[in-house]
Amino acid sequence: MSQNKEELRDLLARCCRMLEANRLIDFSGHVSCRTDAGYLINPRDQSRFIAKPEKMVEGSLASPYSAQGREALPSEAYIHSSIYNLRPDVYAIAHLHSPAVITLSIAGRPIFPAVISGAVFADGIPVYHDSRLINSMARGDQLAEALGNARAVILRGHGSVVVAENIKSLFFACVYFERNAERLFEAYQIGNPQPLPPEELEEMRQWLSKERVHGKIWDYYASMIDCR
Repeated sequence: MSQNKEELRDLLARCCRMLEANRLIDFSGHVSCRTDAGYLINPRDQSRFIAKPEKMVEGSLASPYSAQGREALPSEAYIHSSIYNLRPDVYAIAHLHSPAVITLSIAGRPIFPAVISGAVFADGIPVYHDSRLINSMARGDQLAEALGNARAVILRGHGSVVVAENIKSLFFACVYFERNAERLFEAYQIGNPQPLPPEELEEMRQWLSKERVHGKIWDYYASMIDCR
């Protein structure tokens, strides 16, 4: 890892607060980042609004236990351990309860890249059709398989899981996954929304993959919570 654990704790806690400020995780969502020994994740019982670096807990890739004990971890920590085990390219994961994504999944309406920021998900957005909690290793592995090589997977009637190569890129993807769904939700009410053409998606995906773009979005939303 290019960053030490204290830096990761700080970024992770801030990401958690920013996701909650944008109504993406609510009282039981969670966000994690990979470490040399496993992963860091926000604790089960602390409000996401006041996530603190020193309160982040450690999970193991072998099992959903942490140094502080199993009760400190979210009940769906299996999401994180299973995906990290299956996807060595993933270094940050968020389990979201974002409203527009959930609503469209309940209605059975497809979610696809409809605005330029949605180009991040041009490789497809799979759906995991079991709405129950991912509270066992078997379910975690099933979800990881459903995700495949994609950047996000929808949990029908439950939420979504978004993955990325670092924490700032994760926040960027989480925000724009919901923003794309919001535009689709509006468009479905007045017409028949269409995905962006492949050539436009590819150009925009390349532009949106730049670290400076992710940093710009991170700094913008961080300034919003810092001003409160």
